[in-house]
Amino acid sequence: MIISHKYKFIFIKTRKTAGSTIEYNLSSFLGPNDVITPLDGIPNANDHMGKNYILENNISKFFKKYNFLYLSKIFRKEFTTHHHAIKIKNIVGDDIWKKYFKFCVEREPLDKCLSYYFMRKNSLSSSHKRKNMSWSDFIKKERFPVDYKFYTHQKKLIVDKIIKFEKLNTELPDLLNSLNLKGVKLSKVINNTYREKIDFNISNQDKKIIYKAFQKTLPFTGYNFNIG
Repeated sequence: MIISHKYKFIFIKTRKTAGSTIEYNLSSFLGPNDVITPLDGIPNANDHMGKNYILENNISKFFKKYNFLYLSKIFRKEFTTHHHAIKIKNIVGDDIWKKYFKFCVEREPLDKCLSYYFMRKNSLSSSHKRKNMSWSDFIKKERFPVDYKFYTHQKKLIVDKIIKFEKLNTELPDLLNSLNLKGVKLSKVINNTYREKIDFNISNQDKKIIYKAFQKTLPFTGYNFNIG
């Protein structure tokens, strides 16, 4: 997640949409007061440092001073990696929210679910049971990365643009150029080590189940279910 006061934009990080890659490659362009969340535990990003994502106030500082860290955390505000847009708005306030350009990235539902499946299966922190999870098991559980609430509130879109993942390399530079942030390239890809070759069958019924789960997102993302 990024809030750039220098370039006046807010990047909302959805799941499995190259968000870590975007954060990593934009980080060197940001100003000293800009906000970027850390990439802790993510492969190939050890040199990335989050900044300004914890907002202290007088109460949290007081408790921190006397080492009451639990109470300090209760009273401070903190931006997290996958923060919903409405929560960001509530922290930054209406003035910044209205003035800054808000955007995120979304991905075709089946492709997104495949990426999510392999991440859950192959992550270093995955349990033995999860590492042995089949695609069929994944479909049956229906725990899909539906990020509808990341960019909507009360059934309305509250970001200015949703970039399609498959058009990221062209649409993101164009968007950033319009914000006077020039020369950005996604030259280093982060967190893409989980994907395997697909050696299982994906049925039309699987696609129907996934697209039904993503139904609320479709009017905003423009993806359609096509039985191939």
